[in-house]
Amino acid sequence: MALGWDEFRYTGVAGADRIKLAERVYTASGIPLDTMITFHHEMAMMRNFPRRVLFFGQQPAAAGGQTSFIPSNILVEKLQEEMPEVVEKFEQDGIIYTLHTKSKYIGTSTIDTECTVWQRMLKTTNLVEAEKRALEMLNCDKVKFNNDGSADFTYQMKPIRKYNNKRVMWPRLKSYEIGDRETIVTYGDGSPIPSEAIETIEKIYEENCVDINWQKGDIVLVDNLTVQHARRPGKPPRVVLVSISN
Repeated sequence: MALGWDEFRYTGVAGADRIKLAERVYTASGIPLDTMITFHHEMAMMRNFPRRVLFFGQQPAAAGGQTSFIPSNILVEKLQEEMPEVVEKFEQDGIIYTLHTKSKYIGTSTIDTECTVWQRMLKTTNLVEAEKRALEMLNCDKVKFNNDGSADFTYQMKPIRKYNNKRVMWPRLKSYEIGDRETIVTYGDGSPIPSEAIETIEKIYEENCVDINWQKGDIVLVDNLTVQHARRPGKPPRVVLVSISN
């Protein structure tokens, strides 16, 4: 790469519905365009994650479809101001983050559509090897493969990390369901995160983010360690390509 950055590859959950178009170039998420993709750091729940994310606007959406960005440290700072007891609880007890994958893969690729989601993510049907890959690659603390073909990947973690001398909120904190996967997030002691805290977090996102209305040929480069991104619902056609690197 002309900029001299090391190549990074999509794997696991992040790579489940992406198509590699050229060296270092991938399609963006295959999640239907009418669905909001909430704020997140790219590949945040993986053991290895990229330092940089480069977005290229190949085709703007007919309507909507903006990519939104927010410095992750702003979320921590504002939450500290508005609900310091929540930040204290996060730092003291951490969180339990459970990713539940459904039995059947739902995506845009025509390859391996008959496999389960975890088989596609981990690229194996062997349970022993799948567990090994999940613990090593996804960096989860435990995994459970269910009889119906679904799976549960559980993380116990401190959600606030420090990168570049900034305190950032690393995982998604709002439980969600999109396509063939869903998440459940609680405090580390198993108690629910108050709805008021989630509402405050969502308000902070909306009040402090910047929306990019894509024009053909636009390029946006972000520091994945300190900046979160999201995708607004939109109408096709919309093509945004992605390259990740260290």
